[in-house]
Amino acid sequence: MHFVYATIIGLVIGAIGGFVLRSRAANAIWLAPVLAVVGSLIASALAAAFGNPGYGIKEFILQVVLALAGVGAVYVLASRGSGATATPAAPE
Repeated sequence: MHFVYATIIGLVIGAIGGFVLRSRAANAIWLAPVLAVVGSLIASALAAAFGNPGYGIKEFILQVVLALAGVGAVYVLASRGSGATATPAAPE
């Protein structure tokens, strides 16, 4: 059941982040929710691995933080991609 909560938290945070970042990167609308869900599922798996007996505030906060980290990763990827210019490789 914890994984269902993690998926819902990741989708909500990812959807908000995707709409905020859509002007910066076109793929943010789908990439932000995906990475946010992955982050919150990792948080749920970590909580289960470390023996968290029930769903509590610690697991919730960890899920939110890692979901925000997923959205932050999309922001960083969008920032790196927008300012880079492609240069042709030198022939050998």
